[in-house]
Amino acid sequence: MIIFRYALKSLIHFWKLNLTIILGVALSTAILLGAFIIGDSVSFSLKQITLQRLGNATWVITAGERLFREELAAELASEDAQTTPLLFANGMAVLDGGRARANQLQVWGVTAGFDYFAGTDSLYKLAGNEAVINQQLSDILGVVVGGELLLRVNKLSTFPANTPFVSADESTVSFRVKVKAIATAEETGNFNLQNIQSSPKNIFISIDLLNRQMQLSDKANIVLTDWKGNDRNELLKCLSTNWQLNDINLQVRENEALNYTELVSDRVFIEPSVTKQALSIENSYPVLSYFVNQIQLKNRLTPYSFVAGLSNENSSLVDNGIIITNWLADDLGAELGDSLQLNYFEVGPLRQLVEKTAWFSVAGIVEMLGPYADVNLMPDIPGLSDAGHCSDWETGVPVDLSKIRQKDEDYWNEYKGTPKAFVNLQTAQRLWGNRFGLATAIRVEGLRSADFENQLLKGLVPLDVGFQVKDARSEGLQAAGQGVDFGELFIGLSFFVLFAALLLAYLMFLLYLNFRRAEIGTLHALGFAATKIRRLFFVEALFLVIVGAGLGLPLGLAYNSLILDAINTIWREIVRTTILHIHVTAAAIVQAVAIVSAISLASVWLILRNYANRQIVQVQHVQEQKTKPGKWSLLTGTALVSLSTLLLLIEGIGREINPLIFYISGFGLLPGLILLVNIGFVRFANLGAKGLSYRHFLFLLMMEDRRRNMLVISFLSVGVFLVLSTGMNRKDLTAHAERPSSGTGGFTFFAETSFPVLHDLNSAEGRFEVGVEELQADFVQFQAVPGDDASCLNLNRVSRPRLLGFDPSSLDKRQAFSFTTKTDELDAEHPWLSLNKLLPNGQIPAIADQTVIKWGLGKSVGDTLVYQNEAGEPVVLKLIGGLANSVFQGNILIGDSLFYANFPSVSGSQVFLIQAPELEEEALRSAFRNYGLELTTAKERLLLFYQIENTYLNIFLMLGALGLLIGTIGLGIIIFRSIFEKQSQYALLEAIGFRRNVIRRMVLRGNLFLVVLSLCIGLIPAVLAALPSLLSSLYAGLLYWSLFIFWVVLANAWLWVFIGNRLAMKSNLYEALRNE
Repeated sequence: MIIFRYALKSLIHFWKLNLTIILGVALSTAILLGAFIIGDSVSFSLKQITLQRLGNATWVITAGERLFREELAAELASEDAQTTPLLFANGMAVLDGGRARANQLQVWGVTAGFDYFAGTDSLYKLAGNEAVINQQLSDILGVVVGGELLLRVNKLSTFPANTPFVSADESTVSFRVKVKAIATAEETGNFNLQNIQSSPKNIFISIDLLNRQMQLSDKANIVLTDWKGNDRNELLKCLSTNWQLNDINLQVRENEALNYTELVSDRVFIEPSVTKQALSIENSYPVLSYFVNQIQLKNRLTPYSFVAGLSNENSSLVDNGIIITNWLADDLGAELGDSLQLNYFEVGPLRQLVEKTAWFSVAGIVEMLGPYADVNLMPDIPGLSDAGHCSDWETGVPVDLSKIRQKDEDYWNEYKGTPKAFVNLQTAQRLWGNRFGLATAIRVEGLRSADFENQLLKGLVPLDVGFQVKDARSEGLQAAGQGVDFGELFIGLSFFVLFAALLLAYLMFLLYLNFRRAEIGTLHALGFAATKIRRLFFVEALFLVIVGAGLGLPLGLAYNSLILDAINTIWREIVRTTILHIHVTAAAIVQAVAIVSAISLASVWLILRNYANRQIVQVQHVQEQKTKPGKWSLLTGTALVSLSTLLLLIEGIGREINPLIFYISGFGLLPGLILLVNIGFVRFANLGAKGLSYRHFLFLLMMEDRRRNMLVISFLSVGVFLVLSTGMNRKDLTAHAERPSSGTGGFTFFAETSFPVLHDLNSAEGRFEVGVEELQADFVQFQAVPGDDASCLNLNRVSRPRLLGFDPSSLDKRQAFSFTTKTDELDAEHPWLSLNKLLPNGQIPAIADQTVIKWGLGKSVGDTLVYQNEAGEPVVLKLIGGLANSVFQGNILIGDSLFYANFPSVSGSQVFLIQAPELEEEALRSAFRNYGLELTTAKERLLLFYQIENTYLNIFLMLGALGLLIGTIGLGIIIFRSIFEKQSQYALLEAIGFRRNVIRRMVLRGNLFLVVLSLCIGLIPAVLAALPSLLSSLYAGLLYWSLFIFWVVLANAWLWVFIGNRLAMKSNLYEALRNE
């Protein structure tokens, strides 16, 4: 009880000093609590964004490139699960004839059922050409309710756009819509299936309108459900129970005359997974028919005909054998044993056409009767099979109509595309099989269509044909929860502020005990044990820490509010959203208070232990400890300064700027200067006072406490150096951007389109189709499988980034980009060509930006990623190389051959690297205007990513400067304590004739000299370390910011030095002399 009464009276008596201790603890608590709350707030906000963008949807069923019946969604509904169909397409919008334009829109065809998932009444009940847009799109276009937009949408179909012989014309559709409403985030206006916090550009229209414009009938490609279960297999089972062949773009038809039932696909070619299951049915066999350019015998030819590969009738045919109809035999004058030449196009991924030739020997001539007159052997190719005349053909390959004769027209009118020749199935598949499939039909004899369909559906699994079932809500919340930890990030960024605040509390308590050292000595003399004295003062400290921590709570909330406001506005680049909200948890409060209290009390205990264990006389008198630095200080300091200067002269001047050299030089110069200043103080002190003015004598007296002076210099100079050198050290990623080894790969532009470009832009035909034949431009085209953004622009932790397939030789021949990490599988001479080689265990080699690998994915080179291909099989990608900072950040790169082997339905390119003069920018925009082009220079794209790091450095610079400002308060305390301890010496000077204002002024000047010297010692190496950044035109303004921080810190230091000087010299100096 006595201890508490004594402590209470002491706290009241020394209340002024106690307030400063409380302030230091409060600041520490506020900063740490603010960092914890920021981390919780960002994590909470990301989860809220996830819930808002999904609405009431929990699970999502997608079909890849397929379209299925709208009714399938209703058939999947139950008492436990609501469902709604969606038809999703990419789009672009134009306002007022081009006054404003928005690319890369998400166009959602919705029914009134979407209102349930959006939590609205009838907002999404759309009629006619009504549309709902989100706030993001409204802001970009400046459109309001009632305004009209011209909407261009990627035209979806039941077949891939790059299917051989299918016309690429009319790949988009355009129509006008009228804005009914602007949906907020709370109204699910930001609906998005990607795990990202930034708002998409959304437009919602009636699913009926979108189907009608695309010339489709009641089609969808997404089903939303609010099913609360967690077993994906249950949904897959439900899907298998309710789907029909029509949902996977297949149909069965019977031919009673020829006694067969056949399976055909809207996609022309039947994919291997379906073919495999269909052929497991008894008495089934495949058919493959192909459109050839001409069949020639010597100087006679027949143009544009179908040739079929049959397995059952022609099993006896040798590989080069061919059976022809009597019509073809008459046209060519062919006989048994004649050699026929077939010319045909091999259609590549980007509609590259390679005309090839095959030779066959006539093994038979048949009448056009029965199976040889079967028009069903011609696959259903849109634009070809439905044409009334040959002149009406719309194909995806060039057709020379001048070659078509009247007899060809007559044949078409009577037989359509009935094949004129038949070859061995194995030969047909070898010549004309492609990534889409090896059969155009699967036939079975003696089986009715209903039985065929039931057996086929019974054996098929939705995953095998591209369907995917995702727990979108759980995956989204997991991605948000495992994203960037802003708590840890801001603890790191606030390190100097936190350290300065804790140091302030430490120094204040040290000063507090310094004032009471005589009291401690008296307690010792009265017989109090050291442990009891420690306990007495610890009780006082405990009270101060508790009060300080309590006061820090509201300060922490205020600090957090300011930081979040800054993140939502001036620092928006690091989060790419403006809807972060404060979220305070009890755990964050307890954690912050506990950590600060533990550190503070541990510091107090160490101080008390030192004081309480000292002898009485030691406690009651200040013991001057004078030490003299040895020769090693001079030698080490000189060596560091010399080596730093030599390194700079030899490696840094007159050569290509290497930022690392400058940083090492600056880092070595700092301790060298500190050591040399230390030697300088000793030499100055050794001059003595002889012949010196009294001002010089006072200055010499002040410099006597060399340890204190070096503490001040070291503290300030190191702080200034670390804050400024780190904050100003920016990478100029645009330097040498023209070099292939740079982050741009030597390319001028990076482009993305809303709609795929189906042609090879480096071919004459492709350039003509797009309208870039006159441009001096080379293109590298990338095919994309959509995925989450894994770049630093996304705060969520993603598992499946966007996948880009491309021709590795296009980068290999340029030796483009640089690798920072790699495995043994990456070829040292031709690293890009390593993407063509399948790895052991069927793994696919992949390359990504090292930033994506480490931070976006949380992985290392050598780790694997798992995707699902269109056949429902797991695709394992092994990361064999990490790129230095590049324009590819956010994506995974694989070779196109392995890409198409797993994702054959992906048509065209939507990502491009372009090598062209910058003057061609407008011409490129004009040529691609109908593709929804987003074009940036490669340098700008690099800077977009690095803007995040620059923002973090700006925050560090600002918070570091705040830490220095708080640290100067501690400087004032050190100076106050120094002057206070020397009061008797200053009193003696006043007694022998020195005026007090002269003493005060000279002490102030001496301490300000220390401050200026300290700041300069920190500033010079910092500027040297960051010189490459300061020389860059991108960051020239940083020097002015550094000088501004320098002057602000100097002014603040002067203020606290002045206050410390005033307070220490205000008391009666003669009283101090009398006590001495």
